[in-house]
Amino acid sequence: MLVELVFHANYTDGRNRFDGLDHYNGAVSLLGLSQILLISLNAFFNRDIITQAPAAKGFRVVLGRSKEGSWDQALHLIITNKEVLAVAEDLGKSGLYDLLKWVMLSGVGLAGGLNVKNRKAKKIIRELEQHNDDLHEKLDEALKRVHSPVKHQGLTVHIMSGRKNLASFNEETLRYIETEIVHDEQKTIVRGVSRFNARTGTGRFIKDADAASVPFYPDEKLSKSSSRALVDSLAYLTRDKFVPVKAVVSKVTSSDGHLKAYVLYTASATT
Repeated sequence: MLVELVFHANYTDGRNRFDGLDHYNGAVSLLGLSQILLISLNAFFNRDIITQAPAAKGFRVVLGRSKEGSWDQALHLIITNKEVLAVAEDLGKSGLYDLLKWVMLSGVGLAGGLNVKNRKAKKIIRELEQHNDDLHEKLDEALKRVHSPVKHQGLTVHIMSGRKNLASFNEETLRYIETEIVHDEQKTIVRGVSRFNARTGTGRFIKDADAASVPFYPDEKLSKSSSRALVDSLAYLTRDKFVPVKAVVSKVTSSDGHLKAYVLYTASATT
């Protein structure tokens, strides 16, 4: 029965050799990790995307004893509500691990190589990506905080559960979250829509039904025909039918070329 899980934040050599974790950087990093866990797990368990981590309901994340060595801090997930416990048990450890890997790796541009195998985790990801409140946007600041020892001490941060590495944060992931280059070249791509907010014109594109999503935002206010094409594609996806649009976009990348988002100019139906 899944009642408690233990995660570890492990700080090791990175650009520099480990010679101690500065108290301030460590505290900021653990705050960020706590926010990621509480906001993400609340979305997984309660299907509610909260803004403030203390608003999480039905579970707690509690500090455990740290271990000697490079530096390792245990964090215990303790479920305190029977409804949340039922959801967690239904997901199982494999589903929960897939969801946490998805949310953390997506935030640093590494979800493209992630193979989510758990069927129930895939269903939750689909539901969250169709939600108008973007979970990843809520975690941007938390991810920057987790990287504090990377930025200021040149270390690497590993998020573990037992021997399973859920995510590693390093110089590469720091560059991804800190830089944004908007390219001038426009091109046409064919993508499905997994999320769309008609009011703001923002959303997410996917290559296929199981692919990691990429956010998009409009260059200027979208035409009614573009919005209609995006809405139709999303509506098909909610009925488990992948019907993509043709979209004219330009890329937004990190300094090392990782795709972060698209600027969207127009969209039209493919049929």
